[in-house]
Amino acid sequence: MLCLVLIFMLAGCGDSHISTTGNISDPSDAGYTEPRDTSEDTYTHPTSDADFQDTEAPEDTEIPDTEIPDTEIPEDTSPEEPDTSPEEPDTTPEEPDASTPEPDTTPPTPDPLILWMAPNGSDTNDGTASNRPVLTLQRVQKILQARKPQTNVEVRIAPGRYRGQRVTWTHVIPGHKITFTRHASDTGRPIFDGCLSANNCPGGTWFILQHSGGAETNLVFNYLRVENYQTAISLNGSRNAEANSNGSNRIFGCYFDRIGNVFNSSLSPSTAAIRLVNSDDNEIINNHFTNIINTTSPALLHAIYIAHLSDRNQILRNRFENNAGDPIRVRDFSNNNVINDNTFKKVAIDAAYSEWYCEHDKRTDCTKATPECPSWGNQFRDNHLNGNYACQKLGTFKYYQGDTASGCAPPAGQTQRLRTSGNTHATNPCE
Repeated sequence: MLCLVLIFMLAGCGDSHISTTGNISDPSDAGYTEPRDTSEDTYTHPTSDADFQDTEAPEDTEIPDTEIPDTEIPEDTSPEEPDTSPEEPDTTPEEPDASTPEPDTTPPTPDPLILWMAPNGSDTNDGTASNRPVLTLQRVQKILQARKPQTNVEVRIAPGRYRGQRVTWTHVIPGHKITFTRHASDTGRPIFDGCLSANNCPGGTWFILQHSGGAETNLVFNYLRVENYQTAISLNGSRNAEANSNGSNRIFGCYFDRIGNVFNSSLSPSTAAIRLVNSDDNEIINNHFTNIINTTSPALLHAIYIAHLSDRNQILRNRFENNAGDPIRVRDFSNNNVINDNTFKKVAIDAAYSEWYCEHDKRTDCTKATPECPSWGNQFRDNHLNGNYACQKLGTFKYYQGDTASGCAPPAGQTQRLRTSGNTHATNPCE
């Protein structure tokens, strides 16, 4: 008898493993260096997987076939009994059809109230149709105060020149926006001109928001042009109590030209083209600031003045050109503001960004009853600096006072007043 021997070989498999390490660093700007983060994050896979072992299966055992004899089953000849039990109803609930969407129970958003303005409008009109436009922003506010709408509002402003208008705005709609904008089909911007005529320019402020209720005010300014005013827009909360603020306003795609007293040197020098006083969470984006000049005391005037407890504002992608004073000024505990991706050309005496506060310990002319304090946690990044007002290299930032003042402390967790990175300087300033 011959015997055959079968030999089975068993093999195992294993995994290979990768560990990665990354370094993170923050770029620094000329004139200011941020701390370098040298920490490393490391991730490592488990060391190995257990080897998989094959086990030999037992041999199959043959089961002999056994013949089962056929057995004849006699035919059932008994009569079939009728089923007299009542049929029970099917009480199983019907499954919903998954393909059918649930009905939308959200109430529809009401259409905005639209009011119309035109240079040839009349304040005797109600402004509710394009053929019945009003002339002034004062009339728009009176209409809203009378109607008390609980929806968004659009003030559609026809192209042309609106002379000598000034308004102190107090009406807001909680949870809704009031938008001042050109017609969607227009390409030019309506012009609000502070001059009544070529030689009659009384100045003043075009638009003052006076609201300190501590809530969002939601005013929107789109694609407007404002010129020949001492100040264009002032968003005023209360400088004496942080809770008495306004905020969540937006200024987008506007032109601000000849702001200060450049158009009338007999007027008092101004301090801001756009001023924020205890005004938070605003967006100032894609605007132009040109010829922002005081003929006297030029250093007092700033294109954007972020003052007195104004926090978390976004100053993005604006262009500043021919501004005599420092274009961005921050004052008195105005924290966590972001100034990024802007262009500065022929601006400033000292720097594109500067911070100042009135030191009670050293001055007797401070007008605020409580101490003014340094500001913390602001950012100035990825801006292009193309020359100061004298077409020399423009400084990035400047502090006029130190980090400490009596009665002041940084916010919890804040250790730096300003963070900078990615700012670039023109090789040939003002070109």
